[in-house]
Amino acid sequence: MRTPNAECVICGKPLYRRPSHLKRVRHVACMEHRAEAQRQSGITDKQRAGLAFGRVKGTNHLDGLPKSEESKRKRSRSIAQWCKEHPAEVVARGAKTRGPKHYLWKGGVSRLNTSIRRMTENRKWMDAVKERDGVCMRCGAAEGLESHHIEPLSEIVERLGITSRKAARENAAELWSLENGITLCQRCHYKEHGRTYED
Repeated sequence: MRTPNAECVICGKPLYRRPSHLKRVRHVACMEHRAEAQRQSGITDKQRAGLAFGRVKGTNHLDGLPKSEESKRKRSRSIAQWCKEHPAEVVARGAKTRGPKHYLWKGGVSRLNTSIRRMTENRKWMDAVKERDGVCMRCGAAEGLESHHIEPLSEIVERLGITSRKAARENAAELWSLENGITLCQRCHYKEHGRTYED
């Protein structure tokens, strides 16, 4: 049996703890009085912040902690590389969480137009249009840029008889043609749709 080198802060029972452990802890307690010792000593601000992160539903232990731009870029490149090397797994992963299999599925209540706008293909189209033009094609602004369909997306969907996301993917060439896209700033985009822009 090891020679005791500490004692319980509640009952004074002799205990052995590794020296490295003693350097890290604020108190030593036997198993019987661990909860009481913790309650009496309270928690530090650092522990409280950590618990707050952990208790937010859907977050992990890194959420809320600041990350450097370089760290974000590395992670983004790593994920992109993995997706490129494992296309079948990416498709399978998507199939497991799409449509009725998704935990937020409510019976398909989203409008088709909205659903199509949320597709990855639409996001890629928007990025490609903005990258091609670089500035607003009406006023030349370089900030707050948005991609605008010259022929409205809803009209294309109706003309092609698209009734599902699957059908949208099958008609991707026409639905997301770069020729049908133009870059506008938010102010000009509002004007294009007859809405009032407020600063």
